[in-house]
Amino acid sequence: MMATLQWGTLVLCTVVLLLRVPDAIQGRNRTVFGILLIATLCSLLSVAGPYEAIDGVLGGWNLTHLILRFLVFAAVLLVGLRMARGLEDARGYRLIAGPAGRWALAASAVAVAATFFLMDTRGSSAGLLDITDHGGPNAVLAPFYAAAGRTYPGFVSLALLPALLATTRSQLPRLVRAAAFLTCVGALATAVSVPASFAPETWTLAQQTVNYLAVVGYVLGLGLFWFSGVAAQGSGNARATFRKNKG
Repeated sequence: MMATLQWGTLVLCTVVLLLRVPDAIQGRNRTVFGILLIATLCSLLSVAGPYEAIDGVLGGWNLTHLILRFLVFAAVLLVGLRMARGLEDARGYRLIAGPAGRWALAASAVAVAATFFLMDTRGSSAGLLDITDHGGPNAVLAPFYAAAGRTYPGFVSLALLPALLATTRSQLPRLVRAAAFLTCVGALATAVSVPASFAPETWTLAQQTVNYLAVVGYVLGLGLFWFSGVAAQGSGNARATFRKNKG
């Protein structure tokens, strides 16, 4: 089941990324393409085979997972800024780009790095699922490491949630509302993943399902926002377009 979630998410991210290539080549919405590229790379690094191969090159200390965490932070920051601009959400944009957002990002980054280097991370393990088997401090620190890595994405998701919910209840075209709904699902799953980090080991599959649901919701939401813009251009209805911000 876990492998199905991992490969399914990777395939989905890759398909949506490839669909965006023509627009990126023409210079349209390159920020969105960059987000999808990072999301695809993160999905690749979540699959056991590629993860272990890359981490083996880096020495087998799971540095790949630490790199993955920082890639997620970068993707979430770009998603937050892009979504807030596109939804004309001034409050959300201030939260993400302002002092609160910068402190949240800095605190999460420091917490992730500190807990990572306090653990015994020898032996490549995708998702760090085998780290707690080392016993000692690892069993205590692993949930805090996971929660630290999910706190900043949770912060950004909660900042975006009011505007996303308002969009789902608006009179905008169905595609735009559907895109906002899917992104809401991703945002809620991201927020829930923070307390879920402390769930017992028997809930590992449920934890991973929530994590992958967050990725799928955001990727599908971004993809549908883009498609709604293409559809709006085709019909000549500019109001249906998710506001374009080239990056």
